[in-house]
Formats: sequence, C-alpha cells, structure tokens
Amino acid sequence: MKVVIIGASRGLGLELTRKFLEEGHTVAAGFRNHPSHALEELSVQYSDKAMLFSSDVKNEEEIRKGAERCAGFLQEADALCNAAGVLLPGDRVNLLHQSSVDELRETFEVNTIGAVIVAKNFYPVIKKGGKLLTVTSEGPAIKNCGTWVPCYALSKTAATKVSGIFNRSIEDVDFYSVHPGRMNTDMGRTTAQIEPQEAAEGFYRLMTGETPMSRDEWYINYKGEPMDA
Repeated sequence: MKVVIIGASRGLGLELTRKFLEEGHTVAAGFRNHPSHALEELSVQYSDKAMLFSSDVKNEEEIRKGAERCAGFLQEADALCNAAGVLLPGDRVNLLHQSSVDELRETFEVNTIGAVIVAKNFYPVIKKGGKLLTVTSEGPAIKNCGTWVPCYALSKTAATKVSGIFNRSIEDVDFYSVHPGRMNTDMGRTTAQIEPQEAAEGFYRLMTGETPMSRDEWYINYKGEPMDA
C-alpha cells in the first residue's frame, strides 16, 4: 500500500508510520516544524519506502505543497490518516467560561479547520475507492457535555462532522472520523487506558481493509465499532 500519515512525529502518527514501514508499505509522513528524532530514524532505516514532508495543518499553502510532493512520491495514495491535533495547557485546567479565546481559536485552527484543509487538499491524491481517516475523539456526542478540556471537545465535535459532510459531497473517496482510544501519549497521558501501539494496530487494520468499514458508519473507534453521535 501507499499511505499518507500527517502528524507522524510522535504518538499515534509515529507508531502508525512505524507499523506501515515495518510491514513493507510506502509512507509519506508529514510533520510540523521539524521531524522528531524517531521519525528521522525511520526515514533513514526505510529510505526507499519513506518520504518526510512539512505539514502544518494551519497553513493551507504548506499543505497544498505537501499534497503535491506526496503525489510525486506516491502517484496516488490508498489511504491517509490525519493524526495532527492539539490539546493546549490551559484547556486542561479551565472551564469553558474561564478559557482563553486565543487557546480556543488555536484549538479550532488545528483540530477542526486543519481537518478541512487536509481533506480538501489531499482528496485529489487519494485513489478512487481510497480512505481518509481523521483522528477525533470519544467526546463529540452532542449530549456528552463534560467540563474537562472544553475547547478540545468542541473542536473535535466539529471535526468529527467534517467526515460526514465530505462523504455527502464526494463519492469516490470514503471519509471517516476515528476515536483512537485513550492513549498513553503526551496529549492523553492523564486518562490513558491503552498504549499508542495498540491504537496504531487498529488504524492499520482499518486502513488496509483487514477491519471492514462502511461509509454509512463514518464515526467509529479504532476497532471499527460505531461511536454514539
């Protein structure tokens, strides 16, 4: 397979990149600002199968150029996973009425608008019948109104619906919003239940087709099970 993974420097994105390369697939791996040491090591180890590219999801021109580079490297991709996301420090401790509007805006820029920017610019790179997975959360159910990380929860609620809207307007690529589980990463460390390697295994099976999916159930978890909307 030929795949694109955005947010590949750490966490789920890094482990998913590692999994695809170890299994012999070709990967275009996107990073923000600078690739992590671990991602650079993978690109050296699998130099014939890996390409790194800059992919700040807040910067549409950078994403457009990244899509062009991926098209040159892959010709077309079988699947894409957008694992880029933020959970800012103030969002961990503040209620919504205490939140910084700047942090709220930054969170939406990355988690929601970034999801749209990636989908619209990479759609032409994905082959007909291919898949685009956006990493979201378990929080988007409208009646699930907890008080923790409110900016993140709002942004992921909107980002989750992005896949459904794209599915209504585009017929030749399938879009999914996928909850990765509560992972032991920098972002999810305080509520972790699984390691990112487990989530990466699940995403790998979704992207390769080992776990069946239907675009009619486009909000799912990493095991392919429907999530409550």
